[in-house]
Amino acid sequence: MIDLLKENPWLVVSGLALLIPIFGIVFGTITNYLSATRRAELEASLKQEMLQRGMSAEEIKMVIEATSGRIGKYCKSETASHI
Repeated sequence: MIDLLKENPWLVVSGLALLIPIFGIVFGTITNYLSATRRAELEASLKQEMLQRGMSAEEIKMVIEATSGRIGKYCKSETASHI
C-alpha cells in the first residue's frame, strides 16, 4: 500500500479532494439535523410551559408566531414593499 502511494503521489491529493467535500456534506447535514431537533424541542417545551400556565390556544399561537424566525424568511415585510 505504501509502495503504491510512493509510486503515485497524486493518489493522496485526489483522495483528499474527494474526502474533504464528503466530510463537509456529512458534517453540515448532521449539524443541520441537530439544530432543527433542538429548535423543535425548545418550541415544544415552550408550548408545554404556556399550557401549564393556562394560556389559550390563540395566545400560544401569537407567541409562537412572534418568536418564530420562519415568517420573515419567506414573506416580504411591509416595510420592504414600500421602499
